[in-house]
Amino acid sequence: MGVVWRRKKLLLLPGITVAVVGGGAALVVRAEVLLGGSLALGVAGLVVLSFLAVFGTSALLVAAADALRGRPVGIRASCGRVAGRVRVIAGWAPIGLVQVLGALLLVGMAWALGNYLVVPALVLDGVGVREAVRRSREVYRRDRADLMRGSTWLALPFLLTFLPSVVLFVLGLVATDRGLGTLMSAAAALCLWAGTTVTASLSGVFRARLYLESKGAAAGPAGPVLYVSPVE
Repeated sequence: MGVVWRRKKLLLLPGITVAVVGGGAALVVRAEVLLGGSLALGVAGLVVLSFLAVFGTSALLVAAADALRGRPVGIRASCGRVAGRVRVIAGWAPIGLVQVLGALLLVGMAWALGNYLVVPALVLDGVGVREAVRRSREVYRRDRADLMRGSTWLALPFLLTFLPSVVLFVLGLVATDRGLGTLMSAAAALCLWAGTTVTASLSGVFRARLYLESKGAAAGPAGPVLYVSPVE
């Protein structure tokens, strides 16, 4: 948390990503309603949203790695560096989408945790998808307890804002005053956006730090090792 507090741009990057993906999701849903439900449009929309989410996450990881190394953090510079990896990001996006859907259905949680560091490997070391998966699963086998504990604690901001967001949204739907209902719905969206943004920011720093530490561990006792804390 200290890293994010000192580098506020690490909050801005996921905030933009959450807003863009959320807006895109709303457009996809509206298009589905207008067209009466289109499987092709739905699948294409989900893949595009997954690509946008992975691109935003990649830019955050690059910025987080710069912050952890004491370098300047720049939004434009981070996005520019990630732009050079668009092809490999596009290759991972559909796989990441299936992974997320599986985790939401509680049938692919182990797979999701095993691939937790795939994106850091893709953008921080410039490797391909297959090598990134291998590195991620290697770290998972070695540091499974730390990874699971850290990823669980980092979900707290989202979990703490999710229920209030749902309550505000429901109250907005049933409100007899249209203006009050609109305000409550907007407050629900803002609350959920804030929780998701903070969680994404902390997760980005944690993933970048864990990956950098894993490289130090792989180098042996003399290699550079970073202390990993889920709150830094």
